[in-house]
Amino acid sequence: MSTPDLVESLAHEAGGQIAFAFHDLQTGIWARHRADERVPTASVIKLPMLVHIALAVDEGALRWDEPITLAEAVKVAGSGILKELGAGLSLSLRDLCLLMTALSDNTATNMLIDRVGIEAINARAQALGMAQTRLLRRAFSPDTPASIPFGLGVTTADEMAGLLVKIARRQLGDGAAADTVRDILATQQDRAGIPRMLPEGWAYAGKTGAVEALRADAGVITAPDGRRFVLAAFCASMPIVDWTPDNPGLLAIARLAQALLIPDEV
Repeated sequence: MSTPDLVESLAHEAGGQIAFAFHDLQTGIWARHRADERVPTASVIKLPMLVHIALAVDEGALRWDEPITLAEAVKVAGSGILKELGAGLSLSLRDLCLLMTALSDNTATNMLIDRVGIEAINARAQALGMAQTRLLRRAFSPDTPASIPFGLGVTTADEMAGLLVKIARRQLGDGAAADTVRDILATQQDRAGIPRMLPEGWAYAGKTGAVEALRADAGVITAPDGRRFVLAAFCASMPIVDWTPDNPGLLAIARLAQALLIPDEV
């Protein structure tokens, strides 16, 4: 089955719309579908947040060991563990970035937003060439007119994949920031999307996202022989709310990743 036919089939099965951008870092080949269309990010927007913080540390504006105190008022619902812990806990900036990434902790996310500011995060995205990408509000905050169509953030598959290419090629700052971002992405605990159907020995470092009608995953994937790839995939506008690991959008992303990365096994 050709990639366009597969995407059409997967979108039909999921009942949604699939947008993706895929890049083979060895050959330079790209594969895309609806990659320039704006899509909701859900928690994938936390990836450019992480990049901004890593670059700010690289530039001397922040420190990874800076302590930030958990307050009761900042706790929000959804994914993560901080909402269950006692107020007054001191966490380092790096600890919060790990929680935001590995567990998609929404309280950690808001603590980081409060520390660095939405405007600075979005200005960094713009400076990195992400013209359509925006963090639109804090997690679990009321929607604004700008955020109503998208929720937490907005991006395109192309822009998110392009950011991942910069990370993979160490093209952030002097390279140290990219290494740190990659290491933190490798702690990702949600394996139900891109890495789900990959054989043993494949490595994945990425950021996932989920809201009622959307599943998303964006990461750098490394084959056992060292070949590296980037994939940013979004399955949006799904009609049925399903919070299980077998959400049709997650299955679609997993099958898409398998077809792109190991086509001989599909």
